Amino acid sequence: MKTKRVALILLTLLSVAFILAFATACEVDGSPDYLGIADMNFGDRLLTGLLVFVLGLAMVFIVLFVLIGCIKLVEYLIMLPQKIAKNKAVEAIQEEKREAEQAAAVAAEQQRVQDEEDEVVAVITAALMAYYCGNAPVEMSDLPFRVRSIKEIK
Repeated sequence: MKTKRVALILLTLLSVAFILAFATACEVDGSPDYLGIADMNFGDRLLTGLLVFVLGLAMVFIVLFVLIGCIKLVEYLIMLPQKIAKNKAVEAIQEEKREAEQAAAVAAEQQRVQDEEDEVVAVITAALMAYYCGNAPVEMSDLPFRVRSIKEIK
């Protein structure tokens, strides 16, 4: 709300400055016919009229462009806090997404390590069975060992 008040005050001050600038620029000293139009022929009067028309039209468009620029500036100043908040929200969402991806990568790595450990246990158990059993079928209770767990020695 405060930025809207500041923008409105700024726009008012700019409008007053333009009005004062144009009001003081239009003063003519002496006769209203300072261009000597009364002494000109028709072609010179037509050329002077076209020149005044083009200058007036150019002035109107210049003032319109200045007003458009002022309005865009005020709009930018009003929208700036919202854009900053939006950018912060987008950055927070991207950070959460990166953290979720990192957590998923860590979980996948842990699963891969667990799968490798399971494979190692299976290979060791198969090697022991092959060593003690040979090719003859043997009951599990006849073996001189029993694998209860395999732990890594550090």
